[in-house]
Amino acid sequence: MDNSAEKNDDLPSTPPETKLGDWQNMELNGPTSAQELSRRDESHLARLGKKQVLKRRFGMVSMLGMSTTLMLTWEGILVYFGSGLTNGGSAGLITSFFLSWIGFLAVMTSMAELASIAPTSSGQYHWVYMLSPPSVRKLLSYITGWLSIAVWQAMVQMSGCLCATLIQGLLVLNHPGKYHSQGWHGTLLIWSAVIMAFLVNSILGRWLPKIEGFILYLHLLGFFGIIIPMLYTAKRVTAREVFTKWNNGGGWPSIGLSFLVGMITNIGPFIGADGAVHMAEEIHNASTIVPWNMMIAVIVNGCLGLGMLLTALFCMGDLKAALSTPTHYPFIQIFFDSTNSYGGTTLMVCLPLILSYAACFGQFAGASRQLWAFARDKGPPMSNNLLLVNPKSFLPMNAVWATCLISLLLSLINIGSQKALENILSFTVSSWEAAASIPLALLLWSRTTGRIKSVNYTSDDFPSDPEKPLVWGPWRVPEPFGTCINAFGLCWIVLAFFFSFWPGKVNVKPQTMNYSSLMTGFWFLFGIGYYTVHGRKYYKGPIVET
Repeated sequence: MDNSAEKNDDLPSTPPETKLGDWQNMELNGPTSAQELSRRDESHLARLGKKQVLKRRFGMVSMLGMSTTLMLTWEGILVYFGSGLTNGGSAGLITSFFLSWIGFLAVMTSMAELASIAPTSSGQYHWVYMLSPPSVRKLLSYITGWLSIAVWQAMVQMSGCLCATLIQGLLVLNHPGKYHSQGWHGTLLIWSAVIMAFLVNSILGRWLPKIEGFILYLHLLGFFGIIIPMLYTAKRVTAREVFTKWNNGGGWPSIGLSFLVGMITNIGPFIGADGAVHMAEEIHNASTIVPWNMMIAVIVNGCLGLGMLLTALFCMGDLKAALSTPTHYPFIQIFFDSTNSYGGTTLMVCLPLILSYAACFGQFAGASRQLWAFARDKGPPMSNNLLLVNPKSFLPMNAVWATCLISLLLSLINIGSQKALENILSFTVSSWEAAASIPLALLLWSRTTGRIKSVNYTSDDFPSDPEKPLVWGPWRVPEPFGTCINAFGLCWIVLAFFFSFWPGKVNVKPQTMNYSSLMTGFWFLFGIGYYTVHGRKYYKGPIVET
């Protein structure tokens, strides 16, 4: 496959067979047939300088299945709300959930506008290149892409680790005093999740949309399969206890600071809401479906997450017993206190466990596509191998293999130190926020300086050339609301980024230290060093293939 068109530093002007007027008519009137829809998708990619090499298999429902399930929102609320109880308490958890939900809605709204302008698997680093001043365009784009590939590779580890620790928690519950968790046990269990995700994304890759559509229903049914037994069997606390109880278990100088430190609990379950972006070149009508998919995923998962959070808090019972459970997961203890049954608790825990395995499928797909897209533009090491697409399956199999290998190797860290692996996972949150803040800041600058024109921009040249005005896509928030939402989303993500590095307690020990700042800084500096020594010779921004 020829990806050698790297002599141009800028994105392309109009291909000879595609005129701006034709593209505008398709955007304004909508496609009238599957053939015209396919032509529009290819026209969008041509406008961005890319060839259609992956097969478009995803529609709205199948992509929504992937987007919602890979986020693990209501499942993540169950798993991680214990740390929020320590810093913030139940009232802090509810408040920070609404703040995180609103913040992510603002961030995804601005990202949806960018995805409509440039629906490409490259995602954030492509948008940064389009929006940046020429003097810093390549460097900022490279940094964003470098952070993005790390985020998605770490997300696969996050779900794999969750699968492993949930199984180990069930073993501790059902065999008290007999089972003792070992690091290598966790590594082997992580491997089971990674290998299953690899098989689904390779051998079953062409059926991935159908699988994700089925998982969407499981995601929704599993939610009710948890809250109905809990509400029916558990002894509930009063609304006063839930909505007014604050806690400063970390020993911070004020309850407000403790609340901000604990806010990370509700940020993690929304990470990955941009998953549809990295699958854009495999989605029909991507310029419209990708933005709506991102928004619907955050709205639906936000509703489910809020319902699960309130249910868990009302059914929590003894807070100290829940936080000191030997399973290390307060929600498992809450399930057991509610049902008073080992079998019932095991069955209920199996629902988020199965969905955690299923989340690996979508995260693995997003990670491999992000890696493939960056390799297509000569970003990471071994790009010439990673960019290849299988001509029979139309899947980036080398990137799929690489994602599998990276995940298997990272999980070996768990043998020596489970805490080290936990910090790799917390690194996901800070790196995602860093990679998202750059395009949001540039979008705010571009829209306030009038660099992005409306769709009725009249010119014979295609507007995706970085030296010419950009054109809004079909999904756009009218002004001044778009600018206000953009500014709020940027402020929120900077705040979240800052507090993502804080430890859970004031008195820090080596075992309780949050090393994500060190890891994020190391990855950032390593990327700068690699770009300076090697990357800048080959990375020229998004390569023009058309």
